Amino acid sequence: MEDMLGVWDMTNPKETTHKKIAGVRDMLQSRLSHSYLLRFIDFPVIDEEKLYVFYGMLEQAKLEHKRKQDTLLSIMLVQIALDTHDLISLEEIDNEGDRKNRQLTVLAGDYFSSMYYHLLSKWEDNELIRTLSEAIQEINEAKMSFYQTEYSTIEPVFDNLKEIESILVRKVAEHYGLTNWKSFGSHYFYMNRLLTERKQGIIQSGTFMLQKIASTLLSVKGAKLSTNQASKAKIVLDSYIAYAKKEMDQLLQQHSELHQLFQERFEYNWGMKGIQEKKMAEEG
Repeated sequence: MEDMLGVWDMTNPKETTHKKIAGVRDMLQSRLSHSYLLRFIDFPVIDEEKLYVFYGMLEQAKLEHKRKQDTLLSIMLVQIALDTHDLISLEEIDNEGDRKNRQLTVLAGDYFSSMYYHLLSKWEDNELIRTLSEAIQEINEAKMSFYQTEYSTIEPVFDNLKEIESILVRKVAEHYGLTNWKSFGSHYFYMNRLLTERKQGIIQSGTFMLQKIASTLLSVKGAKLSTNQASKAKIVLDSYIAYAKKEMDQLLQQHSELHQLFQERFEYNWGMKGIQEKKMAEEG
């Protein structure tokens, strides 16, 4: 496969990080678009924030050019596979078309997951294959526990959500001995998830996270929340977003090298996805 448009060519100072990331994204899209399954399901979403973080991490890993390229692609394929499996409906399905779509979504997630193994096998990188395999297993176990547990208090809901979001980045950071990235990546992914949930909550009041909050605090059962119930759940979510933002600010101040890479992007995303603009959208 073609090279990454000079993504890892650090002798080219004029090329911005954004353009380098765009090159990685193009390669991912190229690999994913060849799947026959995409004729029947939506094109998988590439999480831009996680791509930025894993790119930044591997900038500090001691890997040669092509191997670094394949490693980043492999990690993102794992993330895409996990995200694809998250789209699978857990509700009972009567419609044959919906049943077929669920089966194809399962197959697509499995296929994307197999792609990372193929890439790393070329390098005989059995250690990283093992690391990613363990991460997938731990994430799936944590998700099943999260979905099935009926919580009595709200704190464990967010603690477990943070654990789910942190497993992959923590495993990769440990694999390459990148200590600073463990805490930062975990917080960044958690913050990104909260903001994404908040954004989705504007579009629909029945997101899984809002339902989880409502069922825990308001003893609400069922898939559909009332306007009042959704509003109360969003208030709780907003409070956790505000607290997570404070933690994120502190981490960025503590690590100057990460501050330089992510402060501008973090503030941009806070403005685009944050509480103030979303409240304006709700009130409008």
